[in-house]
Amino acid sequence: MDHIEKRKRKKNPRETANIISLLTFGYTLGLFRKGLKKDLEEDNLYEVLDSCRSKKCGDKAERRWNKKQNIFKLLLKNFGWQYISICVADVAWTQLYSVMQPYGLSRLISYFEPNQTQITKSDAYYCAGIVVLLNIFKSTFWQNIHIYEIILGIKIRASLKSLLYRKSLRLSPAAQSATNLGNIVTLLTKDIYSIENNLWLLMDFNTFLMQSVTISYLLWRRMGNCAFIALGMMFGTMPVQIYLSTLITKMRLKVGKYSDDRLHVMQETLSAIKIIKMYTWEIFFINRISESRKKEIVSMMRIFYVNYVLVTIGIITSKITFLVLILAYIWLGNTTSTEMIFYVLSLFHQLTTALGVMLPVNMGKVAQFRAAFIRLNKILQAEELEKIDEEKCTGNPHIEAKAASVKIDGKEVLKDVTFEINFGLTIVSGLVGAGKSSLLKFILRDYPMTNGRLNIAGSISYASQEPWLFPSSIKQNILFGEAYDKARYNEVLKVCALEYDLSLLDNGDETIVADRGQNLSKGQQSRINLARAVYRKCDIYLLDDSLTALDRHVQEYIFNECVQKFLKNKVVVLVSQNSKQIDKADYVIMMDQGMIVSAGKPEEIDKRKLNGIKALKNDDIDDEVVKKEVLETEQQFTKKKVYQEKKKEGKVDLEVYKKYFRYGGGFLVFALIICLYILAQVFESVADKLLAKWIDLQQKVLDMQSNSTINATVFEDTASLKDNTFGMYTTLTIMKSVMGLVKYYALLRFCRSASVKIHNAMSSCVVNAEMKFFDNHFIGNILNRFSYDLNNIDESLPFVFPILISVMFTCMGSAIVVATVNWVLLIPCSAFFAVLVAMRMGYIPTSRSLKRLEAATRSPLVGHINSSLEGITTVRAFKAQAILKDEFDKHQDLYTSALFTLRVTMTAFGFFMDFVCTIFTILIISRFLFFEHDISAGNVGLVLNQVFMLTDHVQWAIRQWAQLENHMTSVERALEYTVIKQESITGREPKNWPKDGAIMYNNVSLYYENTKSPVVRNVTFQIKPRERIGIVGRTGAGKSSIISTLFRLYDCEGRIDIDHVDIKEVSLKYLRSKIAIIPQDPILFSGTIRENIDPYKTYPDSRIWETISKVKIKGIIPNLDMTIQDNGSNFSAGQKQLICLARAVIGKCKIVVLDEATANMDPFTDKMLHAVIEEVFSDCTILTIAHRLQYIMDCDKVIVMDNGELVECDNPKDLLQNQSSLFYKMCKQSKRD
Repeated sequence: MDHIEKRKRKKNPRETANIISLLTFGYTLGLFRKGLKKDLEEDNLYEVLDSCRSKKCGDKAERRWNKKQNIFKLLLKNFGWQYISICVADVAWTQLYSVMQPYGLSRLISYFEPNQTQITKSDAYYCAGIVVLLNIFKSTFWQNIHIYEIILGIKIRASLKSLLYRKSLRLSPAAQSATNLGNIVTLLTKDIYSIENNLWLLMDFNTFLMQSVTISYLLWRRMGNCAFIALGMMFGTMPVQIYLSTLITKMRLKVGKYSDDRLHVMQETLSAIKIIKMYTWEIFFINRISESRKKEIVSMMRIFYVNYVLVTIGIITSKITFLVLILAYIWLGNTTSTEMIFYVLSLFHQLTTALGVMLPVNMGKVAQFRAAFIRLNKILQAEELEKIDEEKCTGNPHIEAKAASVKIDGKEVLKDVTFEINFGLTIVSGLVGAGKSSLLKFILRDYPMTNGRLNIAGSISYASQEPWLFPSSIKQNILFGEAYDKARYNEVLKVCALEYDLSLLDNGDETIVADRGQNLSKGQQSRINLARAVYRKCDIYLLDDSLTALDRHVQEYIFNECVQKFLKNKVVVLVSQNSKQIDKADYVIMMDQGMIVSAGKPEEIDKRKLNGIKALKNDDIDDEVVKKEVLETEQQFTKKKVYQEKKKEGKVDLEVYKKYFRYGGGFLVFALIICLYILAQVFESVADKLLAKWIDLQQKVLDMQSNSTINATVFEDTASLKDNTFGMYTTLTIMKSVMGLVKYYALLRFCRSASVKIHNAMSSCVVNAEMKFFDNHFIGNILNRFSYDLNNIDESLPFVFPILISVMFTCMGSAIVVATVNWVLLIPCSAFFAVLVAMRMGYIPTSRSLKRLEAATRSPLVGHINSSLEGITTVRAFKAQAILKDEFDKHQDLYTSALFTLRVTMTAFGFFMDFVCTIFTILIISRFLFFEHDISAGNVGLVLNQVFMLTDHVQWAIRQWAQLENHMTSVERALEYTVIKQESITGREPKNWPKDGAIMYNNVSLYYENTKSPVVRNVTFQIKPRERIGIVGRTGAGKSSIISTLFRLYDCEGRIDIDHVDIKEVSLKYLRSKIAIIPQDPILFSGTIRENIDPYKTYPDSRIWETISKVKIKGIIPNLDMTIQDNGSNFSAGQKQLICLARAVIGKCKIVVLDEATANMDPFTDKMLHAVIEEVFSDCTILTIAHRLQYIMDCDKVIVMDNGELVECDNPKDLLQNQSSLFYKMCKQSKRD
């Protein structure tokens, strides 16, 4: 339902590239050129690859999904052959490389042994050619096969995300109560991401297994039975590693649960931020978020530690095993040679990578993979609503139920209901909690039957009790995917009293609606919500209390023009407690405690069953009155995407890195960690040098043994030096392993500290931000930063930083070791470094822009899911799942395009670096082959090994350096939320204030951001202590804005005094804590009853029970620890409002605000609530915004607002004497009655 037309994008150049361009990634050069000139924007993105389209992948997954199977079987069915093909190619290449590379390298090195005659120069050229060709083919093969892996991963991700979203639209009420938005967002941003990233674990395990078997065989061929000692040590640690892997799986599930909880609390906080600020509950919610975060981060750190132990076991075992193998080989009387040592060393490098590094790393990833599968399976296998096709209406539309009952989570919400509804107006009425809304949801089949029968003939449209609006234009909110019929559309605007509202807006019906319609009044939300239902051409219209939130005259107008006239030939079911509307109904259903207690024509209803449904004083209306309604918030209009974020340009500022380091513990702590890395690298480099020296000494000893003329003393000294060198090498190997543990732990703690502090700063700043921040930022955008961006900070940076620092020092160490052999070799090394750094500088602008685009295009996905789940009942009633799926697919395709482009450029960058690395390798090998030198074979082997290590590590370092900049964009985005303008916390706290409750407004004006004119204009009035003040006016006249100024939700001009104290001088928290409010929207938070009434535990239980008794809800609350389900779904709207009343009662404030608090109540509960207010707040100043004017008549004064101005302020009786007054016009109908 986006109000922006779909943009036509260029076809992805990969789809039209020739074979040479595909193999060399030439098709990416155009994008790199654009990125160098300027930051890339969304317009620079290409069309998504056809095979990766969200709809195509989602449809295929949905067709083949079966709840009895698991995700693994589905993926195998959809992508098995593609996956196996890639695996076979990978394993074949790895086997070839494992055999040929050690052979070619060791033979090349042995050529440089003095006095050897076995290997000729031609053989050396041949071996060198093998090494070089293997490197060329390796770079071309790996990078191109990686592209196919990326494409397959994206297809799997798109399939799973689409499948998950579609499943969320089908969840039953019981399944919905067991999950929440945080759970869905975590699955989308973390778990499916984990499945995609760890997709190749099976292939890796197969590759490593085959590689290990091959290497083991080659070791045995060269070293005999000694090889079994090494293999026994390497494989002997695997049971421990497997155990740690299963432990990580369990811990991952816990982390996922804690992430769900944190995001759910965050979403709940953002959705109700206005009322949270009025209650001064910010600290409570910040603490709730922090508690969830603390549990999440503690579990996450345990995973990091266990994971590192897992990897460290593999690395240390491989290092020690090499030593033990060589010693055992010598102790058994075997002799070594340079060629043999480097052959074994080359094999061990591969075996160490396979069994010592990649296998344990992948075991840790298996844990993530399994945990993600378990969590995703749980949702996908959850209970669904039964799919029932809508019956085509061949006869007269009707609804018929017989002996039907409904249970939700074991609680019976409807009991043995029987009714038949035909043409005309049917009104469903009853007291608060009677089951009226449940009856409509039952008709919609949103609530499944436990027994009985329901027959419906005809199509259904539905308007929910709580208005549901989604972030888009007003027009799209009304059309909701239906075809645009200009005549019908204009007629709907008229009968829903929306014409004049839209005419006052520069943008008309293209005005963007904020999350939950927060930039509209409740009445405006209700009318747009109703207009959506009415615009849809259907046989049956279910209107769930859609008129109650409207001013009386607007309600009467819409009832007459829309319900009775526009829908006169339809089946209309309206929930209402208005006795005048009941009298005009064709059929009435009275409900109580989930049962139908009476049904029939109005005159047939048992009058005793109408207890509490008293006649209301309805107000007259004429067209001129309706046409004076205006929207409270006018908006400057630029036709932009709803979730569009302001994207930074250029490189990540140095200040971002500085702040990250400060959050981590400061530059001094980071410098100490760097010292640990330097020390570890010193141990590593010296150990490598000692190994090369020991190899040369070993060869020297062997030569001496074959030469009988060598002096015995010299031989003994050489042998002793050889043994001492090997002893020092052994000691340093152990020390560098221990130092590796220490350095990683220190850096991990540093990154953890930064992550925790950034999140705490973000959540605190967001919750304490000024209200205008929430007016301009959608929940989807905010949650995106608290989910995916924070996940990058939590889990990616703690791995990128250690790898980058380790590899950088490894490169420096390798360069120094090479220089100790021959300083001239530093020249090509320096040139090599310079070229790669220059390439990195050319790559980063494109990569950084794409990373920011990838983050920005993810926000619409999160926002769309949030909006869809909030209005799930309306979505199902309108059968709009297909429309929302298409919208989701559109958002996902854009995100996929950004993601694929980012990953392709990363792979292309890797290929270009591989090309440079191959040239560098050729130069070094040429230096030894074609130029004379006196370098020993051990040192030649050392240099060549270091060069191969250097090419891998430098390339890896450059990639991680680039990846660091990409991940720092997440830090940049997170830090943006730590510098939001905050509400002022300064001010004085006068003792015993307010004592009387006097209020004075002096020339007060209020402007909302982007408004052309004030929404409150030059308002002046005075309220004496303990006066009852009624505030009335048309919808959008500025009534609620007056309350906003009293609570200082927005900065306003003029002066407001309470008990002769300017409220601008008073601490904001102190001010709001002294004013009680019963809000227009009754909001309950997840948690307990106690937390919803007294979150700070200020009062004893006896005081809370006393308050509960006063507001007449003791009968529905068994204990104070009763759990409130998501959004208070286990309470009716009226019951939720009574709990909100309890919040106001318990505080005993001197000033009480009722912001249309009775809008969702039946007359009986309405009257009871006002009786409680009279009793409890008898000594208080009360400001009442209301549209039921009978309660205004008892006020001491009435303030009449119109178009933001105070037009009348006097005693209601005096205003009624003036027939020209607006108040008189509003009341003249009730006066006639």
